[in-house]
Amino acid sequence: MGHSLADSWRVRILDARGTPVGAGVLVAGGRVVTCAHVVEGALGPDDGDPREAELMVDFPGSLAPGAAPVRAGVAPRGWAPPDEERADVAVLDLHEDAPADCGPATLRPCGPARDRIVRAFGQVVGAPAGLWVRARLVGSGGLSPEWMQLEAAGEAGDRLRQGYSGAGVVDGSGDVLGLVVAEDTRAERRTGWMIPVETVVRYCPDLADAVTGSPAGDRASDAYGTDRGPASYDAFRSPGSDASDDVLPPPWPPSAERDLARVLVKVRSFADPHRRERVLRDTGDHIAFHVERTGVLINDARAVLGLCLEYEDGIERFAAALRWYESGSLPMREFDREVARLRARGPGGGAAR
Repeated sequence: MGHSLADSWRVRILDARGTPVGAGVLVAGGRVVTCAHVVEGALGPDDGDPREAELMVDFPGSLAPGAAPVRAGVAPRGWAPPDEERADVAVLDLHEDAPADCGPATLRPCGPARDRIVRAFGQVVGAPAGLWVRARLVGSGGLSPEWMQLEAAGEAGDRLRQGYSGAGVVDGSGDVLGLVVAEDTRAERRTGWMIPVETVVRYCPDLADAVTGSPAGDRASDAYGTDRGPASYDAFRSPGSDASDDVLPPPWPPSAERDLARVLVKVRSFADPHRRERVLRDTGDHIAFHVERTGVLINDARAVLGLCLEYEDGIERFAAALRWYESGSLPMREFDREVARLRARGPGGGAAR
């Protein structure tokens, strides 16, 4: 039986002694995507600027006997180091060819969590060959509004832990939806977090050519059962650009911008202009870079909401970022209730069926 290319994109990042310190994902163009803190850990504190260093990677998915590690270095525009639980992405250029029996991964935007079961392969201490772990996508937020929370879904003891950082998080179709970035180190917890593909590409936009199709959990993709082409996810499309005619109608009633703005201006973390900028940054560059600032609170609220409504999950992303700074306040709870009410009404303005 021939060797399957499924999951052969798995990469191990090695330190100077050849010991695996984390994982990565082989993508098209002879590149590897991983976490920046994995690269820093492999190089050590005395190796200078990671962007100018060389490190070694190998391919545990290869069946080639005696395959040697491959040299790699940080790609131009491929370095986004950790910044207060944000970013933490690195893209490596391979300086030699990957093994012939290792194919690149298919990257796909994650989209909504929807309690989907995923898996990841990490380099656990005491298990040099690596181990798979199954997990459930819970939702965005937690340590960072940019991350997606994972809960181990297997047997007791089967959990994300040190050595999984940089590992590709894979759905049932074999597509990589994100990178494992952190784990809850408390023994009684089985929680971890991943950086979704759409966030990875936001920090390293040259990776957009490796992304295929609509978000894995996107409603339009589910409804049609087909892709809309490479990198068609709205997070990679500039606001105002033409959308495909086959995209489903927006799930919001015509009054959504006005009704949400009326509630949003009561949320203190939006009313404060400095905090508001942080919320917009956490929502995504496609919002923060393009939204109009007027200096009038109600007009600013309508501008932000109007732009967010152009995206399938724009309001949810904005609400998650806002909730990070003001979780539990009465105005924030009112805003969340208004979002749920308007989402239920749908584009026709009536009750959801």
